[in-house]
Amino acid sequence: MDRKLYISTGTLVGRDNGYDYRGALGEIRSLCDGGYADGLELMMLRFYYDKTDAVVDAVRNCGVVPATIHCEKDVGTFISDAAVLDLDGKHDEAEKMYLDAKKLFEINCDVAEKLGIERMVLHLWGGYSSDKNIGYNIEKYSELSELAEKKGVRILVENIPSNLMDPLTNWRTLLPHLKNGGLVFDTRFGKLHEQTEDIFSDKEITDKIEHIHISDFGGEFREFSALRPILHPGEGKIDFFHVAALLEGIGYKGSITLESPVMVGAEWNIPKLKDTLSFIRDNF
Repeated sequence: MDRKLYISTGTLVGRDNGYDYRGALGEIRSLCDGGYADGLELMMLRFYYDKTDAVVDAVRNCGVVPATIHCEKDVGTFISDAAVLDLDGKHDEAEKMYLDAKKLFEINCDVAEKLGIERMVLHLWGGYSSDKNIGYNIEKYSELSELAEKKGVRILVENIPSNLMDPLTNWRTLLPHLKNGGLVFDTRFGKLHEQTEDIFSDKEITDKIEHIHISDFGGEFREFSALRPILHPGEGKIDFFHVAALLEGIGYKGSITLESPVMVGAEWNIPKLKDTLSFIRDNF
């Protein structure tokens, strides 16, 4: 099946190389021209908030289609922190924290609108507070999805790590409120919670999965400390041949993004990136 394969800018942009997004976009252009990928997923970073116009111009002019945007992760963390404040009866503090999250979310939506990106990956919960008061997060999702829709953007909620419950339970709780949104399955987080089989056995869930994030995981069940470094397929414990078979089993027709970084200090290991992209092309 000819699924679209994207490269996350997060594979090439980070603190060690001074967040060199311009250089990264040039490398992604070369990889796409060489047939290794079909486009990019823009990973929004805190570093971008005071230079969004420059980032938008760089992406717009790089010659690669920005197919998906990954909302900056502090948004989900702030919402979860607000949820815990609300649970503790600190409603004014919770509202202020949520408004901070919403402001950041709107900036992410503005970037997506300017680039014509119609799908946004969202970490709906996150940080230490995680899913402690998941009902609050889901309540706020409804407002966020309406804000995104006004910008022509649909939200895709990812199965990120959960402290209280687990990603699949949270997804199931979210489903009645999902509206026009979708779901993103991340292989690393699926393995962390040992939920890959359960997720792909749940048709109500798989019908909503329209995007896949690929990276490997080398830890044990709920070993959160093993989430980093982010590994490439073959470096950890995930059976990617089995994952590919599960996708075939549900007739998956969506897209895939590689998220495993190739930064070695300030340099990039482009041969490794090519090998991983080729592996995904050949097996997914």
